Amino acid sequence: MDTRVLIKDKVVGVLKGIDYNDPLVIYRGNKIRRLAKLVNEFEPKKPISYILDTYYSLYLPFPILKPIEEIPFEKKAQYMFIKTLLSSSFIYEIKSKTLLDSFMSSLATVRIISEIEEQEISFDKGELSEDELRNMVEKAMNNVARDIENVRKLRRIIESDEPGTVSMVQLEEYGPELLKLARDLDVKKILDLISSIKPWEIRVSEKRYRFKHGEIHGYELGNELERIVPSNLALPSELFYLRFLEKKLLLYQKMISESKGALYVLVDKSGSMDGLKMTWAKAVALSLYMKALKEKRKFCFRFFDSIPYELRIIGKQPKVTDVSLFINYIAKMKGSGGTDISRAILTACNDIRMGKVREVSDIVLITDGVDKINENLIKTHLKKSNARLITVMIMGDNKSLKNASFKYFAVASLSSKNILKIIEID
Repeated sequence: MDTRVLIKDKVVGVLKGIDYNDPLVIYRGNKIRRLAKLVNEFEPKKPISYILDTYYSLYLPFPILKPIEEIPFEKKAQYMFIKTLLSSSFIYEIKSKTLLDSFMSSLATVRIISEIEEQEISFDKGELSEDELRNMVEKAMNNVARDIENVRKLRRIIESDEPGTVSMVQLEEYGPELLKLARDLDVKKILDLISSIKPWEIRVSEKRYRFKHGEIHGYELGNELERIVPSNLALPSELFYLRFLEKKLLLYQKMISESKGALYVLVDKSGSMDGLKMTWAKAVALSLYMKALKEKRKFCFRFFDSIPYELRIIGKQPKVTDVSLFINYIAKMKGSGGTDISRAILTACNDIRMGKVREVSDIVLITDGVDKINENLIKTHLKKSNARLITVMIMGDNKSLKNASFKYFAVASLSSKNILKIIEID
């Protein structure tokens, strides 16, 4: 980047209060230009002043245009573009996600500039009327609003609302990948559904064990003085010692929660799952990833049909590139093939026992249950692996699978508002 050329050429914009020739401002404009080149695979035609004015129109709370009489003639078209942009019906919807956020503002700027250039109309030469310009900008802003909303959802999946999970440097570096994902049709379908899913509905009690220095969980009888309830000390001496010998003193029952291991998710991709069920299964899987990230658990994932597919593992502090590749992998998978649920569960158990994944406490199976399973064999392998099977049934039922599961959740139907309702079956 040669900022000297840009400064020498004296960049002129149409917004008040911005030093367009400040090296940091020039750096920001060139960075957005590079992002646009990575996303679109060609250099933007618009000059850096267009890029900067668009960026600051989205980033600043109250961007103000310079008086029209201060604008050089060659910048009149740019002035009209920014003025139309700021009066767009979509501007506040977009700014709700870009305000004082350099990352989101940069990606939104890339999309706006790209949309304008894709329409292949040179309004710089004054060939457009105000109505034509307004229609062009409205169309661009409408498309950008959808894409930026999807970027926000993807960012939420990656960060899981947990501060410090992913650094801003990583987000800036992999912004183009997120923008490409946001525009992918398969990803859009999943993102449209994922906000309707509440992963905490798939709730499982923590494993607990007795520990004398743990948290108070209840009361019990015994004679361990370390756990004695203070009210025992009010007893007469003879009665106190008698209850001590008989182990009938009132004690605190103390327990400690076992640390949560990795979350292992199996998703059925057989032919019977193709279509809406498959899309919902993918959305549930991603919501479980968000749950694992929030709980600082490693996330393990396999698709399966008649055979198990490649094992994907995402660590407790993943890189953005790992997550973006994982989301793309899930989105692109199509439903086809037969079904072998038993083989998929046994493979997960073998992964745990052979050390491919460690400290797995829960195996979550997402399926429609269209298969016969070997109930006793599954129970035996789960016990050997010290893992619990949690089944999420997508519009189906399987009694044998229910008997083998520690928890069994069913998705009975989808409402008219496309909200997934997960209920636990006793």
